[in-house]
Amino acid sequence: MARSLGRALETVLAKTGPGEDLEVEGPSLANARRRQLFRYLCLRPCARVGEIGRVIGMSHATVRWHERVLFENGYVELDGSQAFPRGLVDPEDAALFSLLATPGRTAVLLTCFSEPGISLLELAAAVGLTRQSASKVASELSDAGLVTLVEDGRFRRHYPTETLAKKREANRPRAKAFADALVRRLGEEGLSPELLRSDDGVVLVRFGSASKRVVLDVPVDPYVSAWRSEP
Repeated sequence: MARSLGRALETVLAKTGPGEDLEVEGPSLANARRRQLFRYLCLRPCARVGEIGRVIGMSHATVRWHERVLFENGYVELDGSQAFPRGLVDPEDAALFSLLATPGRTAVLLTCFSEPGISLLELAAAVGLTRQSASKVASELSDAGLVTLVEDGRFRRHYPTETLAKKREANRPRAKAFADALVRRLGEEGLSPELLRSDDGVVLVRFGSASKRVVLDVPVDPYVSAWRSEP
C-alpha cells in the first residue's frame, strides 16, 4: 500500500510540473522560484542567504527580494537577517536555527550524536577543524543547550542533549496548525488548494488555476531537517 501511494504521488508530481510558474498574477506561491525558497526555509529555517542562493541557484539580491514578498504575503517571518516560515517554528527559536545554519555547527552536532563522549581532539579531526575552532563551535552548541561538555581528566568530552528531540515533540501541534494555515492561505489567494498528504514530516498540497496546477511538498519537521539535511 505504501509503495503504491508513493508511486501515485510521483505520478502526480510529474504531471503537475512543480517547477513551473502558474498563470496567475499576484499570489506569492504562484511563482516557482518563490516556492523553492519557501520550501527551503521550511527545511532549514534561518538559512543564510549565501547558502540558499548556492543551493537553489539565486543571487543574494533575488533571495532577499523573494523573502520580502513572502513576508508581505504572510508566509514567512523576518527577524533582522533571519527568515523562517510563519507558524512552523517558535519565533524564540530563531537564534537556535540561525546557529544551526552557521557553517560547521551541524557537522559538530552530528558527530556528537554519532560518537557520544568524543574528545575535543577527536572531534576536531572528525570535522576537519582546528582544535581552537572545534572548541569554539562546541561551546556555542553547549550555550544553546544542544551539547553537554564534560571534563574527564585531561580530556573534554562532548555529549548530545535531548533538547532538539523535546522541541521536536513539542512542535508537532504547531506543525499541524501550520499545514492547515498554509492550505487556508492558498485558498484565500484563489489557488484552490487540495491537501494530498499530511504527516509528521511533510505536507503535500496541489494548487493553481484551471489551466495549470502544481504540487508542492513542504517539509514540516525542522527540528530534525535543519541539522540533518545537507545544505
